[in-house]
Amino acid sequence: MNRIFFYVVIGLQVLFLVGMSISFYLMDDFGEVIRLETAQVDPPDIFYGDYVRLQYEQERIEPEYWFGSKDMDRNEKIYVLLIPDDKGIYHVKAASDRKLAEHDDGIVVTAKYQYKDWNGNHRVSYGMNRYYIEENTGEQYGDMSQRYIVQAVVAPWGQKKIVSLEPIEE
Repeated sequence: MNRIFFYVVIGLQVLFLVGMSISFYLMDDFGEVIRLETAQVDPPDIFYGDYVRLQYEQERIEPEYWFGSKDMDRNEKIYVLLIPDDKGIYHVKAASDRKLAEHDDGIVVTAKYQYKDWNGNHRVSYGMNRYYIEENTGEQYGDMSQRYIVQAVVAPWGQKKIVSLEPIEE
């Protein structure tokens, strides 16, 4: 009996890992590509390898787009409706702690609530704040004033990943 239980547990773990791997690659086929604009970029950290820490303009939700509860707890799941502009960059159209209806042009993305700032803006995190880059290429991302367009894929099951990072030519 213990032996069967052991093999079932091992089999479920393997199945879970295979499922995670497959879902990561299926995102490219079934996911929707969105473009987000960064607010600022931090330089890479020598302890974590070469990565860029990103913050997005879309992580600041103005009060007129907030349709959720007044009192939110940190890391509570929220839904954000993003609509593309004429350049293809997605912007916040609505946000709530209740599930939002899909929109023809836009996409509903899940985020985690962070806090309400002194201007009344709601701050959220999409969970795509690190973009790992090739080793020893971090110096090109070290300029804090440079802004980027992030191309990300959002799968129908809610998983998100960054595909590319392009500097904005100003």
